[in-house]
Amino acid sequence: MHTSYKEVISCLSRIEILLSEIRPNLSQVSDLLLDNERLGGIELAMEITGLAKSTIYHLAADGLIPFMKQRRKLYFSSRDLYQWIKDGKHKTLQEMEEEIERHLSQTHQSQTSGLVATSNR
Repeated sequence: MHTSYKEVISCLSRIEILLSEIRPNLSQVSDLLLDNERLGGIELAMEITGLAKSTIYHLAADGLIPFMKQRRKLYFSSRDLYQWIKDGKHKTLQEMEEEIERHLSQTHQSQTSGLVATSNR
């Protein structure tokens, strides 16, 4: 079967349109998944984090991963684990630059408004 260049471009265009329609809903789907908290044992922690059982036990013993304990058994919350993973996110250079710009802009605005308030006295 031979596909022409125009047919491939047409298919790609349709895919782009579908993706642009789906993309706005992805964050809502993600939020819904996070709202459906699951509680479970070490298997849940292994599933969500992709870490080995021994690694999770070591992290729990060192207080580095969120967990609960009842009668010598460890329990994990899917919501807590996802948040723990997100908290480990490293900012990109662009994100850090934008944060610095926002901070400098806010600092400049507060200094300027302070000067205006003192000059009106």
